[in-house]
Amino acid sequence: MSYSYSPELKAPQKMPDIDPGKAAMAGMLKILCLTHQKQTAAFRPPEGLACRKISVQAADGAQIPCFVVEPESSDDPLPGVLMIHGGGFYLPVQTSALALGCEYARGLNARVFLPEYRLVPQFTAPTQLNDCMAVWLELQRHAVDPSRLLVIGDSAGAALTAGLCIGLRGRACPQPKGQMLIYPVLDDRVELYASYEKYADACWSPKATKAMWDAYLKGADESLLPCLVPARCEDLSGLPPAYIEPQEIDVLHDEAVAFASALQKGGVSVELNEIVGSYHGFDSDLSSPLVRRVIAHRIAAAQEMIKEMR
Repeated sequence: MSYSYSPELKAPQKMPDIDPGKAAMAGMLKILCLTHQKQTAAFRPPEGLACRKISVQAADGAQIPCFVVEPESSDDPLPGVLMIHGGGFYLPVQTSALALGCEYARGLNARVFLPEYRLVPQFTAPTQLNDCMAVWLELQRHAVDPSRLLVIGDSAGAALTAGLCIGLRGRACPQPKGQMLIYPVLDDRVELYASYEKYADACWSPKATKAMWDAYLKGADESLLPCLVPARCEDLSGLPPAYIEPQEIDVLHDEAVAFASALQKGGVSVELNEIVGSYHGFDSDLSSPLVRRVIAHRIAAAQEMIKEMR
């Protein structure tokens, strides 16, 4: 099936229907992960920015690697951004995420943290969310301003972003002043949304979505579902303002719109910004004029979140 993609974007490549829960996929996943790790090890940020790596201790004692992207010179404390990468819960940080992290670090004059949370199938929920929580608590020890903290996530990382905000609600620690959900994964009940049929042949598929959720939630305690599957949370009140960005041509489109509506019903301020003609992962091409405009809008939205809550 053909779709009306924006002429300002490169034609999307269909992502493989990987099932991380199948043993037969283990070899492919290992190769994919090693490839991404080699690429990120070679990553060099643009002039004026620095990229380093720290280690954060998770609640169970494991050491979680975390990239930190930041301005080379600035006056501390800086705004702090926890940026939670996507990849179906089974891929590590990718160079496209680091490149976007540089955009946010420069645009917000911020210190951006990208955790290498542990991955499925070896680790299932809630390990990934717990790892992100540990990094959230740690970043405040790195010269960031506790009144200017944001959390950003794309795809599966958006599920962790929204879940983190739900899990932090009411805790005696600095709270995020905003959450940004980019082409978000939010609900394991794919049968609820027409976009799964409408865009079934787009680059990210219904089959891949179901396999991802099955592997992530394998053996998970049902009492944790409101954090692990944000759309299943019945009480969304008291959460930080949200910027939600569905891509028009994406199976995940409708759940993003539905979650935005649910947040608004819970009294949460929401900006819903659908990108017409775009697809899942479209923002990896930083040379696209459309991508440049979208990133500029994200940065402006993030600045408003910080400004409004100071």
